[in-house]
Amino acid sequence: MNRMTEREHSAGKENCLGKAFRQIGIIGWKDKSPDLVFALEQISEWASAHPQVKFCVLDNLKELVKTPLKVVSQKVLLKSDLLLAIGGDGTVLSAAHMALGHEIPILGVNAGRVGFLAESRINRLPQTLDDLLSGDFATRNRMMIDAAVYHGKKCIAKQTVLNEVHVRAHAPERMVNVNVIYNGTDYTEYWADSLLVSTPTGSTAYNLAAGGPIIHPATYAVVLTPVAPSSLSVRPLVMSLTDKELELKPAAGKTLDLVFDGRSCVALEPEDRVVLTQSKSFTTFIRMRHTGFVGALREKLGWTGKRG
Repeated sequence: MNRMTEREHSAGKENCLGKAFRQIGIIGWKDKSPDLVFALEQISEWASAHPQVKFCVLDNLKELVKTPLKVVSQKVLLKSDLLLAIGGDGTVLSAAHMALGHEIPILGVNAGRVGFLAESRINRLPQTLDDLLSGDFATRNRMMIDAAVYHGKKCIAKQTVLNEVHVRAHAPERMVNVNVIYNGTDYTEYWADSLLVSTPTGSTAYNLAAGGPIIHPATYAVVLTPVAPSSLSVRPLVMSLTDKELELKPAAGKTLDLVFDGRSCVALEPEDRVVLTQSKSFTTFIRMRHTGFVGALREKLGWTGKRG
């Protein structure tokens, strides 16, 4: 059994008592989550028994919504005290980007196959909502990365990411050649199919599939993971971005693509550079009792072993 620390438990109580969950927003994608209808039915039934809590959803789910759930605009949704992201990690990631700058905590409800962010289960939704109402939860902040693309001294694009910055070839079937400068000092030159710069949250996403290490979410660090590097001596590297910066530049006069959290893409021209720093923004996740990162690893990755 995973137990919350006293500090985490107190944080949850204080959050709930200081700012009650009067409005809860729901985010989901009906074409990606076959269990979404069942989840909405459970929420609707619970909401009918707890009229003090208002539930609202975006109009992309209006065909699935039953009273007392309300269909609202994104502007109204972002006035919620909590966002329920029902789906897989991609849905939780969408919720995190939607909530950026609004300081709304997120609870992921797993309706996907492998979800490290969506840790609560659909079949436990009524109990989960009861626990939220009683304050039986904790919160955890996840670090994010600020990415700024420069052409000379002019900043031409900015993004804040929760998972990773993916550097890939702009032209199909080409490898990437990237110069990496760490806090003003030349670090190395990568030659690989692509390069990932991942947060602890992103360490269980593409980074994990590419053979990179898993980083505990409480760790403020990033990992550079080359995907299929040309040299066997090149290995993933974990490094701090606290009060430091990581600069990436095309090394072979070729245009590269920067993909932010798998959502948006910016071309990095040969004369451009991207500077990565630890963001002052963060994503706050709700953590329910009896759940935790280590437990998720054991469940999702099938880890086994004898307990001492």
